[in-house]
Amino acid sequence: MKCTLIVTLLLSAVALAHPTAHARRASAFALQNGQDAIALNNKFKTLKEGDPCQTGENACIDQKFAQCIGGKFVSQPCGAGTICAALPLVNSRGTSITCTTQSDVDRRIAATGATGPPPGNDGGNTGGNTTTAATPAATPVATTGGNTGGNTGGNTGGNTGGNKNVANDGGNNDPQTSLTLDPAVIARGFAKDGQEVPTPGQVPSLTSTNNFINFCLTAKGVPITDGKQIKTGSCNPAPIGLIPATTNMPSCKFVFPKNNDVIDENKPFKIQLRVSKLETGNFVNAQTNYFAAPQQLNQNGQVIGHSHVVVERITSLRQDTPTDPNVFAFFKGVNDKANAQGILTASVDKGLPAGVYRLSSIIAAANHQPIIVPVAQRGTLDDAVYFQVKKQGGQN
Repeated sequence: MKCTLIVTLLLSAVALAHPTAHARRASAFALQNGQDAIALNNKFKTLKEGDPCQTGENACIDQKFAQCIGGKFVSQPCGAGTICAALPLVNSRGTSITCTTQSDVDRRIAATGATGPPPGNDGGNTGGNTTTAATPAATPVATTGGNTGGNTGGNTGGNTGGNKNVANDGGNNDPQTSLTLDPAVIARGFAKDGQEVPTPGQVPSLTSTNNFINFCLTAKGVPITDGKQIKTGSCNPAPIGLIPATTNMPSCKFVFPKNNDVIDENKPFKIQLRVSKLETGNFVNAQTNYFAAPQQLNQNGQVIGHSHVVVERITSLRQDTPTDPNVFAFFKGVNDKANAQGILTASVDKGLPAGVYRLSSIIAAANHQPIIVPVAQRGTLDDAVYFQVKKQGGQN
């Protein structure tokens, strides 16, 4: 039974005015949810791999989590010690399908007071009330993908969008604290190496059927980044995160200095950088949370982050050898929000010695990682200009 927003608001208002009546209603749907969960679990016993289904439909087959792929059920094992089952929701009408323990199934159904399917109800009418819950899945983080056969990435198709309404009803199935991979987020394409249509010079990609969740185990002796700036190298397990649309790719341009500007030696000046489509002013502790969380987007679909500016001295405007990233004349993380004109400012309080310089921007997500965008063919997100600093009297 689907609930509209209006009905939800009305029920909430009634609950505030008549808490006892609300409790009676909650008790009533709890019992029905328990009966529906029992009926669904009985129905699941009759299903088998490859049975026909509707896109977006989920089920349990032989205690495995199953999704409808191409009109047929495809299943993959749950995590070690868990089974797939239907559970009654606690705070709303309906059921959830998730990987959990048998004891958790028994406990939750018993809490509703249900002891068997209601008379005449064989579970066929409960599907409309079933939401796919947080579904801890086949590959525990502590293992190295022994379940890859069942997890061949093919299970994101019909269900990824639907799982935005995750039914976490107060149990131990929160996908954000679970140590197992939810089948709904397995990326099917990761199992391909890209060489299905070979292109000259193209190399095969690494492949994975469990989203590379244990990739860092392949780098023997390499420490986990763990939020630190490890100068000797490390392996970072955090996912990339949210990627903006092409219409929200950030960009920037220096307002001052401009290309070929000439500045007086040792004279304070302000670097000005105009930024678009980036929610500036967001940065985390770079000593403890470096690269430690996925990229995030704001409500407008723009990357949440900040910027840096760096000035490097070069030998001349015609230098064609790469610079050393470890050597720079000035660096500043610009942690403020851009002004009304979209401009960020960094003060070079002591100015610079006479010479030739390259000024570059480094825009970043909140956890300091380079910004990830959706396409390879695009303009650069950052800007760079070259300027000169002259000695008193006009000589560089």
